[in-house]
Amino acid sequence: MIRALALWLVLVSSAPAFGGESAQTASPTTSETHSFALLSDGQHLDFGPLDERIPSPAKVLGYELGSRFTPQGRILAYLDVLAKASGRVRMWEYGRTYEDRPLMLLAISSEENLAHLEEIRQRQLILANDPTLGQEEIEELLRSQPAVVWLAFGIHGNEPSSSEVVLAAAYALAAATGEWSRRLENLVVLIDPLMNPDGRERYVQAFTQRVSQQPDPLGIAWEHEEPWPGGRFNHYLVDLNRDWAWASQEETRARIAAYRRWEPQVYADFHEMSSESSYFFPPAAQPILSAIDPRTLGWLERFGRTNAAAFDRQGWLYYKSQNFDLFYPGYGDSYPALRGAVGMTFEVAGGGAGGLVLERKSGDVRSLTDRIERHFTTALTTLEVASEHRLELLRDFAATRRRAFAQNPRTFLWSPEAPEGQSLARLLETHGIDVGQLANDVRLQVSTFSESKPREIPLPRGTYAVSSAQPLGGLVRTLLEREAEMPAEFVREQRQRLEKNLQPKFYDITAWSLPLAFGIDAWVFEGEVAAEELEEAEPRVAPELRGEGRLGLLIQPQGLAGFRLAARLQSEGVRYRVAAAEVTAEGEVFPPGTLFIPQLDPSVEAPAEVEELLRDLGLSGRRLDSGYLPGKVSLGSDEMVAVRPPRIALVGGEGTSPPDHGDLWFLLDRLIGLSYSRLDLQQLSASRLEAFDVLILPDGDGYSGLDSELGESLVRWVRQGGFLVAVDGAVPWLRQLGLVSFQEWQPEAVADGGSRPPLTGALDTPGAALAAESSAGHPLVAFLPRPTAVLARGERVLLPSGDPRRDLLTAAGVEPVLSGFAWPEAADRLAGSLLIGLEPQERGRVLVFANDPAFRLFWRVTLPVLLQAALHGPSLAEAGFLD
Repeated sequence: MIRALALWLVLVSSAPAFGGESAQTASPTTSETHSFALLSDGQHLDFGPLDERIPSPAKVLGYELGSRFTPQGRILAYLDVLAKASGRVRMWEYGRTYEDRPLMLLAISSEENLAHLEEIRQRQLILANDPTLGQEEIEELLRSQPAVVWLAFGIHGNEPSSSEVVLAAAYALAAATGEWSRRLENLVVLIDPLMNPDGRERYVQAFTQRVSQQPDPLGIAWEHEEPWPGGRFNHYLVDLNRDWAWASQEETRARIAAYRRWEPQVYADFHEMSSESSYFFPPAAQPILSAIDPRTLGWLERFGRTNAAAFDRQGWLYYKSQNFDLFYPGYGDSYPALRGAVGMTFEVAGGGAGGLVLERKSGDVRSLTDRIERHFTTALTTLEVASEHRLELLRDFAATRRRAFAQNPRTFLWSPEAPEGQSLARLLETHGIDVGQLANDVRLQVSTFSESKPREIPLPRGTYAVSSAQPLGGLVRTLLEREAEMPAEFVREQRQRLEKNLQPKFYDITAWSLPLAFGIDAWVFEGEVAAEELEEAEPRVAPELRGEGRLGLLIQPQGLAGFRLAARLQSEGVRYRVAAAEVTAEGEVFPPGTLFIPQLDPSVEAPAEVEELLRDLGLSGRRLDSGYLPGKVSLGSDEMVAVRPPRIALVGGEGTSPPDHGDLWFLLDRLIGLSYSRLDLQQLSASRLEAFDVLILPDGDGYSGLDSELGESLVRWVRQGGFLVAVDGAVPWLRQLGLVSFQEWQPEAVADGGSRPPLTGALDTPGAALAAESSAGHPLVAFLPRPTAVLARGERVLLPSGDPRRDLLTAAGVEPVLSGFAWPEAADRLAGSLLIGLEPQERGRVLVFANDPAFRLFWRVTLPVLLQAALHGPSLAEAGFLD
C-alpha cells in the first residue's frame, strides 16, 4: 500500500469556499492553525501560516499531490485559479509547442512588486545590457530592485515529478504569510511549469493507460516501461535540454525570447535521474567552461551548502560535484551561467521508470511523493538564499555582465557569401548577441580556423563581425571559438581512470564550434573591428540573379537553401536537372550538385515566380540565353541529369534511436519541407518497401534482432534499384546482409593469435570534430565546404576501401582532430577512417554515414550529402554517375 501523502494541508477549521472577484481583491487573512507541511518518514517541515482564502491543489484538483500524475490541462487550470485568487500571482503565455500546447510563465512576488512588474523588468534589462552604467548608477538601480529567480520544471517529459512540484510551490508562495511575505518583497519568482508539455503528456498518458488500480512497485512491471519513443523528448524527439545553444526548436526559441525579457539572476532547472541514485545539487562537477565567471561558481557553493543543510535536517542523502558538469553550453544550467545567471541543476532519483512507486535494489520503496518533497525543499531553499542575499546577487550579476569589457577583445568574422553565413548570424541574434557587418572593405591581420598562423587578408564590405566585447562576451567566445578549453587537471584525472580500467567521465560532446558546425572558415582578429549593426531585412550582400537570358537558370549549391529549392520544385511539379560534373558558364564555374531550371520548359508556368522563389530563399544564380557552354559539359549533356522526384521514407519506431530519428525527421519536415513518409521499423515488409525509392535508416540498436525475411526483402529492394541511406548503428546489420562491405576497425592481433585490447574507454570519442577530406568531383560530396568538419562520437570506426568512388569522405590522415577531445589512441584510430561511404549494389546504392549527419540539428556540414542522396541520388544512380 502506498504510504500517505507527504505533501498535505492540515485543516483544523474549515476554509471558506473559493469565490471569484472577492477572492481576487480582498486582503489576505491568515489562520495560525492552517499550515502547509512537508512530511518524510514521520518528519515534517513547516512552511508557516497560510492565507486560508487561497485554494490548495487538493481542493481544486480533487486529489492529493503524489497520488497520481496531473495532466497538463489540469496543472494549467489550477495555476489559472491561483492567479485569479491571489494578488501575488500573474500568468501569461510565452509560446506554443508543435502540438499547439501553450508554454506558460508565472510571476510570483509581493503585490507591490507585481504592481510595478514592468518597471522591474525594464530595470533588469538596463542592468544586464547597458555597459555604460557607472558603479554609482548601478548601486542606485539596485537599491530597490528585487532579484529575479527563474524556476524551470519538466524540460524532460518523462521526469514528471517536477511539474507536480509546481503545484505545491506556487500554492505555498501564493498563500504564504509571515516571513515568506517579506522574502517575496526581495524577489520576483518566475515559474516555468511545463517546459515540454508534449513530451510530458506522452509520458503521463502512457503511464495512466498501463497502471492498475494499485500501482506496482516491481521495477519490471509494465507500467515502468515506456513505449517508444518515451516522454523525454518534444514532438520532434529533440532533447530540449541539449538545445539551448542551438535553438533549433520552437519551444527553445520561445523560451530564449522570454528569458531575454527578464535576464534572471538565478536559474534553477529541476530534473530526475536514475531511480537508484539519491539527489544532486550544486556545486557542479568538472569540467566547467572557462567563460563561466568565478563569482557564479562561488554562488553555486553557497546555494549547495544551504540546500545540504536543509537535506541534513530531513536525513536525506545527496551528492554534489559529481556527474553533472558545466561544460556543454546547451544545458539549462550552463547556458544561463554563460548569460551571467547562477545556473543550477537539481536532480532527484526517479526518472521515467520511477512511476508512482518503485522498489529499489536496496529494498526501499520510493514514491512520487518522495520526489515532490525533495524538489519542493530545494526550490524553496533556493528562493530563501536568493531573498536573503538579494543585493549581493544583483551586484555580482551586474559585474558578470560587464566582465567581457575588461578582457582583451576578440572579433570573429566570416564571409557574407558563406552558404550558412546568414543562418549563423541569425542564430546568434536569437541569443541577443550583437552581430554586425563591415560597412567598407578592409585589410586585417587575422588567423583562420583552417590556418592558425596570422596573415593579412582583404575582407569585403558585408563581412559578418561579432566582438567578444559585449555583455554576452563569454557566450560569444564559447560558441564561436574553435576550441573549448578542457581543464588539464580534469584530463589527468580521466587518464588515471583509464589506467584503472574505469570509464572516463565525459558527460556530453566536447566540440561545438559553430563556424565548424556550419561549414564556415571563420577569421579571428585580436581586437575590435568597426562594424554596423546587422539589418535583419536588408543584408549587405543580397542574393543576385546575374545575366539576362530566358533559356534557364543555373543555381549552384548554397547550403540548405538549395535543397529547399529542390524540394519546392519537386512538390510543384517543376522539371529541373542536376549537374553530375562541373559546369562553366559566363566565366563562372558551377560545381557538381548545381541545379538547372529550364524556364522555357512547359512545367515552368511562371518564370518570374521561380525567380521570386530564389530571392525568397536567398539564392543567387545565373540566367542563360544559350545552352552552348565553353566547357565540356553543355546543358544538354548526359552530365546534366533530369531529376525524377523520388518517393522517400524515413524509418523510426522501436529499435531506432529517438533523438537520431527526430533529427532526421525535423530536417526533412521543417528545415527542408520535402515530401516523405515515416515508417515503423517493426512493420517493414517487401510490399511497403516497393512503395519507395529512398529509405533512410537512422542510428539504433535494434536492427540485429529483425527477422531474416525482412533482411532478404531489403536486399532485393536495394539490388533492384532502391537507394538506402544508413546511419551508424544500422551499418552492422547491413554488413551482415551483404549490403555493406566497409569493415570496422579491430584491435591489432598479437603473436599468440589473440588481440591487444586498448585501455577501457580510450577509443570512445566524446564528440570531437574531425578534419575531413572528400572524393574529388563526386556529385554527392563535391560541394562540401572547406574546411569540412565532421562530428565523431562513440567507439565504432569504419575503415575505408581505398576506392575514391566509394570512400566519399574520410578523416584527415594526420592530426584529424580539429576541435574537441579525443585520447591519442582514438585519434590514431580515427586518422584516415571512413566518414561517408557509397556501396554500389547492382542497380541500387547504399550510402553509409559513420555518424549522425543531423546531430542535434546544429552540425550542418554533411547535411547536404544526405539531402543530395535523398533528392537526387536515384536519378544520379540511374544515369550511371554513382558507379
